[in-house]
Amino acid sequence: MTLQFIQSYPDRVTIHFIPWLTWSFAGLVGYGLFTILQPVIAGTQSLTGGIALSVALLVGMVLFTLIIGGQLGICQIDHQRNVITVTAYGLQGRTRHERSLSDVKGLEVRILRRSQYRLLLALRSGERLPLAPFYLVSFSDRGIRRIAAALHVEPQMIQEKQSVR
Repeated sequence: MTLQFIQSYPDRVTIHFIPWLTWSFAGLVGYGLFTILQPVIAGTQSLTGGIALSVALLVGMVLFTLIIGGQLGICQIDHQRNVITVTAYGLQGRTRHERSLSDVKGLEVRILRRSQYRLLLALRSGERLPLAPFYLVSFSDRGIRRIAAALHVEPQMIQEKQSVR
């Protein structure tokens, strides 16, 4: 789950996509690691193979989770400069895409499930640029409507086909 903060100014709109559930999970695992390692660091318990293995598995799991879903996404719509900038910050570094607002043809909302969706900018070149680096969860379309209004387009809802395995 993500928090979606939308800040509106007279000539620009900034949207922050914050994966709070992923970061909360990482914090909880960090607390668990501290709890496991505290007696070892204090010297009241020796480091055994089981403790080392559990610490290694927990660190690996939290790194995997943060790499896959822990990216902070920021989208800036600047009407004064006629530019939209989509930036993602994560453990693998920063990615940044900048396009002209006049190239934006529409906003696609790819719905995976009832409340899980992905926002994509449809560009005149045929390219699709994701606004957030992950699927979003929301129980209302208020944020989608605000983003579409800032882009001066109507959102296009597209139901993703679900495969059964």
